[in-house]
Formats: sequence, structure tokens, C-alpha cells
Amino acid sequence: MVFTIVIHRVGKSGEGYVVRTAAEMLKEKGEKFVVATLGKQSDAREFPIRPILPFDISRADRYQRLLVYLSARRFVGSTFLNFTGIPIPLSRLGIHVIYAGVGPPNSQYRANRSLLRRVYEAPLSVLANKLRMEAKRAHFAVNSRYSGRNLKSLYGVDSKVIYPPVDVEAFSRAFHEDGGSYFLTIGRIQRDKQLERAVRVAHLSKIRGVVVGFLSDRSYLNELERLNSQLGSYVKFIPNAPREKVIELASKASCYFHPTLKEHFGVPVVEAMAAGLPPVVPRESGGAEVWEDFVYSELEEAATNLIEAAKVGPSYRRKLQERAMFFSPQRFKEELWNFIISLK
Repeated sequence: MVFTIVIHRVGKSGEGYVVRTAAEMLKEKGEKFVVATLGKQSDAREFPIRPILPFDISRADRYQRLLVYLSARRFVGSTFLNFTGIPIPLSRLGIHVIYAGVGPPNSQYRANRSLLRRVYEAPLSVLANKLRMEAKRAHFAVNSRYSGRNLKSLYGVDSKVIYPPVDVEAFSRAFHEDGGSYFLTIGRIQRDKQLERAVRVAHLSKIRGVVVGFLSDRSYLNELERLNSQLGSYVKFIPNAPREKVIELASKASCYFHPTLKEHFGVPVVEAMAAGLPPVVPRESGGAEVWEDFVYSELEEAATNLIEAAKVGPSYRRKLQERAMFFSPQRFKEELWNFIISLK
């Protein structure tokens, strides 16, 4: 088989790690492949990148996921491994495998949407309906049972659950059996991550927090800092910290708080567990499948759970790390490859 990995941009996010792990799998299997992207990928030169544009694009993520079809369609006869999560029309060109870890093109966190955001999303709502036929022809794997239920509701198709790979070995270096002095939250600093919930839960629980992540929206960070000041300055924000700094922060935390509602998985939840941090995660999310002890529906419940999670002992933290080891890259490669060859 000849493979085409389809992704709008590789990046260094959890999604990018999935793509890189899949590319490593194909290398290890001795399979020929290219990576069809929309724009140039200067930070992924180790792979055979085939962009359609000579420059990178950092905005309009949802449209990028659709427009990468223009790049992928050049590779007729491929087995397409599509990591955009969107059923772009590739089944007529070859076997189409979609790994879905994001919502449909028009899915966004709905709170406080501006008029501009609604205008931006309007065409996506129309396109989502037109993708149903392709969804029924393609082969879906999903990153959680939560994603699978959403996919079934949206397109009426079944899927195979293959949990994503997580760099658990790196975060295992942060493992500690004694609780630290703060909770940790890891997430890109942008509105749809709902980081204001971390500020509010810190205020409710009176546990100090550290929020670390790539800065995507400076105005949003300013809003978070104003809210934090109003509520007693319980949270410290550390934007754009290098990975080693994030691991160091995990090594000194007591527990982990995940603020994002309806997220389809949540890689930082597993990273935190590898460091021995009990995760407090929304009940309505894929992360709740990973560890169920401290799930929450309301922030008041989250605050109570956070207080209890910070108190857990050494044996509990070792169990967390053991569970996190399941999400290794090697396990992901084996499950994804077995799924692909089952389609022959």
C-alpha cells in the first residue's frame, strides 16, 4: 500500500503528536507515504511533507481542515489516513480512514460567541450537512467513546475507539508520591479552552493554581488576569513555557484540573496522571473515560473534588501512573495498524 497522511498543519499540539506517531508507525512498517498539508510545515521536516501552499497558515483552523482536500486529492490511489477529523471527499480516490478527535466543522464552544464568530461559522454549518455521504463511505476511528457517540449522532456511522498516544515516558519523570502546593492546568490559552473555569475553581477551593500553555490569544489572557485579580489572585499564568518547564511544574503540583467542557479526549489529563497527579475532569468529556474518581458537572463539585484529590496518598498516585502507561505511543501504533489492515 501507498499511504497519504492528511492533516492541515502538523504543529506541536496533541493532534500533531498523533500525526507524528502515525508517521513513525508507517516508517517502522517500511511503508511508503507522504504527508499532504495545506501550507508549508517548517517544524516537520523529518517527514515527506507535500504542501499545496508555499507558506504556513495559522488561522481559520476549521476552514483549513476542509481545504486540505485540495492537497490530498493529488494522491489518487492512496490509502488516506485523514487526521483532520472531517470527512472531506476522498473515498472516490482511495481507501479513506478518518481518525476523529475533533468535532464537526461548525463545532465551537458556544458561550459568548460574537457576531463575527457566528458569521464565520455559518458556511461551516451548511458544509457539515454535505459531508454526510462521505462519512458513510469512509472508515472511522475515534479517540474516545465520547467522540464515537458524537460521531454517531452527527453522521449516523459506527467507529473504532483507538485512544491517542501520549508521551507518558516524559511526564513519568515528574512522578512524585507527595502532593505539592498547587493544582496544574495545561491548555492552549484561547477562549475555547475555557480557562476562566480554572480561575473560578481556584477561588472556590482556595487552592492555588498554575495554568501553563501556548499563548494564542493575548486579549483573552488579559481578561483572565483581570478576573484572577478580582477573585483574589489564586492562579499564576505561564504562557509559552518549554516542555521541560511544564514537566517541572507537574513535578511540584498536587493534582490536575481540566476546565474544558465537551472536549473529546484531553491529552494533558493523561500527562498529569503519568506524573501522579489525580485529574479533576468534566463528566461530559472524553477525559472522564480515563479516570472516573474525580469527575464533576458543576464548578462547586469540581472545587470539592480538587480538595480531596490534593490529599491522595502514594499508592493512589502509583495507580494513576500505571493507568497512564496504557496510552503509550507503541500501543497506539499497534491498534491503528491492526485497524488499517483489517480494511483490506
